[in-house]
Amino acid sequence: MVKIVGSFEVKDWDHWKKAFDDHREPREAFGIKTIYVGNEIENPNKVHIVMDTPSADTMQKFMQQPENSKVIAESGHIQETTSMVVCSD
Repeated sequence: MVKIVGSFEVKDWDHWKKAFDDHREPREAFGIKTIYVGNEIENPNKVHIVMDTPSADTMQKFMQQPENSKVIAESGHIQETTSMVVCSD
């Protein structure tokens, strides 16, 4: 297992968080466990996450699946602001 530490911006925190929470089951079925998700106090549309995944490329494979890609786009996730770091367990 590896940890993914990510940061990105969203259009609206409340809208994004609901979409994220509603999409929990597909993430878990893919072997992705959420350890932490939150936003900055000074900039509520700046999100930080920590996820536990089976391998370094699990998150990328998950995000590239058409059904997941659609949910991510509709959530207001601004893809070009995404920064992900793979960390050892």
